[in-house]
Amino acid sequence: MKKTPLIYVDHGSPMRILEDNLINDKLSILWNDLQKSEIKAILIISAHWITRWTYITTSKDLETIHDFYWFPDDLYDLNYPVKTSSFLIDEIKNIFPNIGENSNYWLDHWAWTVLKKLFPKADIPVVQMSIDLNLEAKDYFDIWKKLSILREKWILIIWSWSIVHNLRDFSWEENVVYSWAKDFDEKIKTYILKWEFENIVNYEKIENYERSIPSFDHFVPLLYILWAVDGGEKLTYFYENISNGSLTNNIIIKK
Repeated sequence: MKKTPLIYVDHGSPMRILEDNLINDKLSILWNDLQKSEIKAILIISAHWITRWTYITTSKDLETIHDFYWFPDDLYDLNYPVKTSSFLIDEIKNIFPNIGENSNYWLDHWAWTVLKKLFPKADIPVVQMSIDLNLEAKDYFDIWKKLSILREKWILIIWSWSIVHNLRDFSWEENVVYSWAKDFDEKIKTYILKWEFENIVNYEKIENYERSIPSFDHFVPLLYILWAVDGGEKLTYFYENISNGSLTNNIIIKK
């Protein structure tokens, strides 16, 4: 049965949406490819909505959250007004009847900055899902094995996070790449391409993980996309880069 793609995007800085850069070029190429797909709705998971239960947005109109500070006014002028999808909400609730509903949360910047590049017309309804920090790494497997059926119903699933995201060691020089960040990122890539997902679930055993993942919530969506992939499918690195010493800028897809 034909399924929708899976997309994982390292979000980077909010400023990226205003810049001319390679990752935005790649997202534009993806946008052209996605026009050929029949997509009913989008489910997006971002690093900024962290909860103690799993919630979904249920507001009819999803407004834009500018959840960042001390950036240029041009960034605060950007908006992504988009409708929600009652169809997708019902589908998720059928799978998880006890899922939390939140009508007061909209789209945070790690969601809308990615969506604005992939779907600039904002013409496909969206639901955002939170990250439940009560769960252990292995628990995400059960959630996304069940939710992966949405791909058969023309739901596009997007994750916006970072494999390496250490702001404490951030360098203001964009082209700097720390050796420990590169080493960790390359190990994760090897495990992904070889389907050695168990090594990623046990990420604490990977050298340099403490510096690469100072906050586990940034890493969770990678676990999600791994479990949403069916046997025989292959994930592809559509773009890969490290900037500012300690920020990965990868796009991982399953078309």
